[in-house]
Amino acid sequence: METQLIIGPLVGAIIGLITNGIAIKMIFRPLYAKYLWGWKLPFTPGLIPKEKGRMAKSIISS
Repeated sequence: METQLIIGPLVGAIIGLITNGIAIKMIFRPLYAKYLWGWKLPFTPGLIPKEKGRMAKSIISS
């Protein structure tokens, strides 16, 4: 009974750690677009590097 109370939160914590790690990497990495045989790979560059110009303009104008 006691192990069941520990396993659920432990599994949830491990899954959360993995998904949060993937999400952070997708936001900030890679810095530049990646190409494979002339095709641009999806989700490259990351969201922050891709939109840095737009974000800089919105910060300056506000």
